[in-house]
Amino acid sequence: MATTHPPHQLPPHLQPPKKSRAPLFIGAGVVVLAVVAFLAFGVFGVQTLFTDKEVAEAGPTFDSGAAMPGETEGDAAGGDDSGDGSGGQPDGPVADVAGSGTFEERDHAGAGTVNLLTDGTQTFVRFEDDFSTDNGPDLYAVVYVDGEIVELGKLKGNQGSQNYELPADIDPGSVESVAVWCKRFDSVFTQAPLA
Repeated sequence: MATTHPPHQLPPHLQPPKKSRAPLFIGAGVVVLAVVAFLAFGVFGVQTLFTDKEVAEAGPTFDSGAAMPGETEGDAAGGDDSGDGSGGQPDGPVADVAGSGTFEERDHAGAGTVNLLTDGTQTFVRFEDDFSTDNGPDLYAVVYVDGEIVELGKLKGNQGSQNYELPADIDPGSVESVAVWCKRFDSVFTQAPLA
């Protein structure tokens, strides 16, 4: 008995093969992966979570030539104390510590010491060599004055000693705290209240 087919349909062995949707799904998958990668690395900066940037800056250099607190004459000159009976005291001015604090966890872990060093004209915010926090995108060193954030500059590293100059119009005594702030997500990583 012969098989009959609807008038406009070819028998199965004569029909063209059906097109596979696999290339469409593969193409859509590649586009989705590209968008996810762009967001993860380009916008959110997830790669910074897996890397640390360590810095080791020497103490700040004051225009007045002021020595760091506790620095001897030999240290300031880059050599050893000569033992000339001067007691190792620097000849010129010495910077004062206008404030000091310890970093505490806020949105991320943080540890270490920060000092405000001033010679009466210039003031530097000094993250000491024990400073550390998590790395992240768009991080800034900031101070809080009257509850407002004042940016000092992009964070140089998430570990180690580094210096940031306080703007000349800010009285060091008005600085309430120092923090590491993620500008992109308005997130305070770590903060050090000053005493």
